[in-house]
Amino acid sequence: MRKLFSIFSLILLYFTIAFGQAAVDIPIMITDNAGHGFPLYFGLDLTATDGIDVAIGEAELPGWTFGFDARLFLPPLYTIALNSYNDYRNAPSFPFTGQKEHRLAYQVGDGGGTVINIEWNLPSTVTGLLQDIITGTLINVPMSGTGIYTVTNPGAFTQLKMFIDYIDIVPVELTSFTAAVSGREVLLQWVTATEMNNQGFEIERSSSTQDWTKIGYVPGFGTTTEPKSYSFLDQNVTTGSYAYRLKQVDFDGTISYSDAVEVLVDLTPTNFELFQNYPNPFNPTTTIQFQVPKVSDVSIIVYDMLGQEVRSLFASQVQVGNYSVEWNGLNNAGLKMSSGSYIYRMTADEFVEVKEMILLK
Repeated sequence: MRKLFSIFSLILLYFTIAFGQAAVDIPIMITDNAGHGFPLYFGLDLTATDGIDVAIGEAELPGWTFGFDARLFLPPLYTIALNSYNDYRNAPSFPFTGQKEHRLAYQVGDGGGTVINIEWNLPSTVTGLLQDIITGTLINVPMSGTGIYTVTNPGAFTQLKMFIDYIDIVPVELTSFTAAVSGREVLLQWVTATEMNNQGFEIERSSSTQDWTKIGYVPGFGTTTEPKSYSFLDQNVTTGSYAYRLKQVDFDGTISYSDAVEVLVDLTPTNFELFQNYPNPFNPTTTIQFQVPKVSDVSIIVYDMLGQEVRSLFASQVQVGNYSVEWNGLNNAGLKMSSGSYIYRMTADEFVEVKEMILLK
């Protein structure tokens, strides 16, 4: 099942979801044997009517042309007065249990196809019955899980009806999604009111220098009617503007995206600071970060616990900014140091700071 949630982008503020697609969105693929095809979508929404509902993705289509085509047609069902690539019906509330009738219309067209294939991959709480419109007995095919039915004489059967049974349907309903700077990191938090077949969320990020890229994954709760809270910490940011979005993944592999939230990260230092190395304890290497608020001559030196110099890690003039150096456990002579505690000391103009780290073997 494809569940789309549309979030108005805000920084640091909580907000209520405003759906741009139906709450429950199930694809069904219509193809012919000449390589033509595209998906249609049907499902449920609290705001849906029997007519065209533009706000949730339905759109009235122009007349048929000569090529391959497939559509869902809406009430009044027998006149095909309204047809769309999406057909959503009203759910008074969620969880929803009930039956809805959806109808398909298709034509092979002039592209060389001679049959029509109808493929579905239904969530575990959705089943159906695919029937011909004439009597309901010439074609009478149960629908559940993953399946396909081939209409070998689409000239005779240009329309089919689906009686879809929804059982305790609970969509993935996202009620908030925020991004906030937390120290030197960005904290993402989101809340779902309900979930259906939700395997989890892939977290994607973009910036002025990078397209959308996966940076993490958070498992979902499957199917639940209880609110669930999630968080993810992006620890790999520098000064700049970032956008984040959620890629929600069903157990059947179907995906949908949230709208993006944006956040401005400003890590321009306002003070001198030496940070704790990471990892700590470490083996074989560790990273030491520091920041300077003005042009400065900086040195970072590692000492043993007796105060003897072990390794000069950094000695240079730097501009305003954030920096990092690595220590691989070697001394100035290139020899491996023994396990134990060591001190690293940063000096920059009048600033001096010391921290302790542990080398393991």
